[in-house]
Amino acid sequence: MSTETIPIRNVGDLMHQGVYACSEHLRLPEAARLMTEHGVRALVVTDATCGLRGLVSQRDLVNAAVQHGMGEQWRALTVADVMTRAVITITPDAPISEAARLMIERHIHRLVVVEPDDPCKPIGVVSMGDLVRFLMQE
Repeated sequence: MSTETIPIRNVGDLMHQGVYACSEHLRLPEAARLMTEHGVRALVVTDATCGLRGLVSQRDLVNAAVQHGMGEQWRALTVADVMTRAVITITPDAPISEAARLMIERHIHRLVVVEPDDPCKPIGVVSMGDLVRFLMQE
């Protein structure tokens, strides 16, 4: 058995395969439960048409709690009320340097990875943490 590691060359080599998705109609407590249950910091928001509607992160949930209070108002909010709608996407064949550039220029922590031939189909996520782990290996 070889101890050689396979070199990481592009976003597809680095990304988390698959996405944890939710509907924009999901209430915030349920979104928080899904994030905790799956050990993720964000959920991709999808629908039946294009598939990609937005992104909701732990930061969005906490920000909503600060703005609306941590009681009934927060529990009544839906993902659509707090999600980021302008999701930045990247394809798995893009260079890692492109992912890093996009995150830095756009001041974001993650990119949704989509099929090269279908920008509405999310297939993974690459995060700033993934880039830091990559840099540690270099």
